[in-house]
Formats: sequence, C-alpha cells, structure tokens
Amino acid sequence: MKALKNVLLILTTAMVLTGCDEKNEEYYLNNIESANKKVEQCNKDLKKAFIAKDKSGIEKVEKDPECRAAMSAIQKDKKIKYELEKKRKEDERKQAVESEMSAIRQQVSGMSWGESVNEYLKVDDCKSSFSFNKSPKCEAWETVYNEKVDEGKNELKQLSFNEIKAKMQSLCKLDKRTGSNCSIAQKALEEKAADELANADIQTIESKKSLYCAEDLVFLSACSVSWEKAWKKESDKYVKFYTENNAEFVATYNSCIDRLEAVKAQKLNWNEENKLQKVIKEGYPCSQVKDAYSKRGMGYSWFDKKIEE
Repeated sequence: MKALKNVLLILTTAMVLTGCDEKNEEYYLNNIESANKKVEQCNKDLKKAFIAKDKSGIEKVEKDPECRAAMSAIQKDKKIKYELEKKRKEDERKQAVESEMSAIRQQVSGMSWGESVNEYLKVDDCKSSFSFNKSPKCEAWETVYNEKVDEGKNELKQLSFNEIKAKMQSLCKLDKRTGSNCSIAQKALEEKAADELANADIQTIESKKSLYCAEDLVFLSACSVSWEKAWKKESDKYVKFYTENNAEFVATYNSCIDRLEAVKAQKLNWNEENKLQKVIKEGYPCSQVKDAYSKRGMGYSWFDKKIEE
C-alpha cells in the first residue's frame, strides 16, 4: 500500500506540473464537482492497474489528458478560493480599522497632541498587542498615536534645546512610561541635538558636550545617541588621520605630553590634577592620537614618554 501511495503522489505531481488541454481544464474549472469525480475515478483506475501490475494501464492513467486537466483545475480552484478569501479578510479588516479610526479621530478631536497621547495610554488592551495579532482598534489607535508623536516632536523642535529640555522635565515629573509625552519630549531633544550637531566640527562638538551631556542628561539619548554619534564620527576621522600621517602624529602626541606635564607642574592636589589631565586625555586631539598610537601597533599609550622625531 505504501508503494501505491507513492504512485498516487507521483501521479498528482505529474498532473500539476505537466501541460494539459486548456479546453478540458477550463471545463473542469467551471465544474469542480466533475473535476473531483474525475480525479477520484482516475485514482481508482490507477489503483486497479497497480494491483494488477499493469504497466501500460498505469501509464495510460498517468498520461490521460482529462485526468491531468481535472487535477490542474482542482489546484487552480483551490488557489483562486484562497486568494478570494484572503482578499475578503483583508477588506473586512480594512473596513474595521477605518471604522475604529473614525471613532478615535472623533474622540481626540480638539485635543492637543499631548492630550491625545494620554488617551492612547488609557487603552490597556493595546499595550500587550504584538504586531501580528493587533485588533482593528489597536491598529487604528497606533496610527493615530504615531501621527500625534510626529506632531509633538515637530512642535517641540521649534523651540531651543534648553526650552525643549525644560518642557521635557515638566512632562516627565509624573509619567515616564514608554510612549508617554515624556518619552516623546526626550526623542525631540535627541533629534534637536542631532540636527544641531549634524555639520559641526570636532571642536564645536566637544564644546557642546556640557550642554548635550549635562549631568541631568547624561543617560538620555540626546547625549548617549546624538552627541556620542556626532563625536565618534568626527573623532574617527582624526584617528585615521593620525594613523596615516607620521609627522602630525608625532607632533600631536608629544604636545599632549607637554600639556599633561604642564598640569603636573602646577602642584595641585591629586583630585584636581587627575580631573584636569582626564579632560586632556579624553578630549581632542589627545584622545584621537592615543587611539592612533594603538592602531599603529605601538601598544597602549600612557602618555609617559615622548616619541623621538
């Protein structure tokens, strides 16, 4: 029986893959019940020939154009019905989402972007929805929410960096949830910093660290993403430059040692001396020349000895 099942499987595959009489297939597409009966009869004939070990009978069924046409029609009919059902469900969902969207837009009509976001946060059943199983209501709310997020960020970015920061601190006093007005303000602050640093040179970026990475911002994305990204982009250019240019590398490296020695010569207490030297080592150009030192395979630099020119 296992061998018979294999033969039936081969027949089914052959009927789908091999060409057939278009007229017969068109007929069976319009008469699927007849196609099912025909395939059932073809399988019975094949089984009978197989049991009788009638090779010519098996071959006759396998090559029968009507058997092939009926099987092909059944496969096409299944595909057509699948696509129609898929389209029906998509249209049904689209209508449901549009209906929910209309109700939500009416609900938030006249509200500010911040008030609209607060309304979204009240919809508890949407917070745990995954992208593949969102209800029409949650899908509609997500669309409206994203619109309000963009509206909020664009409005906030019309302000100065410090004004956005003040607004953010106010919004974050009582609500720091993901997706809240607080997080929108934080994102606006990040984007504002990124915009302002986009074309800045490394010295400007360094001078702005106290603004974008102030003590109360050091763990926020305005610092950890925008400033750090801008700093790394420009810093990498100078690391490459010092790695590839000997004269500039040596001169800059030795000048960093001179600056560190000048601090040491002030005879400050350990904390003050360490603080000033840290600023030099981590700033431009000493940070970059130090990395170039390592990239040149010279080991880790302690800035303890000048390089002979």
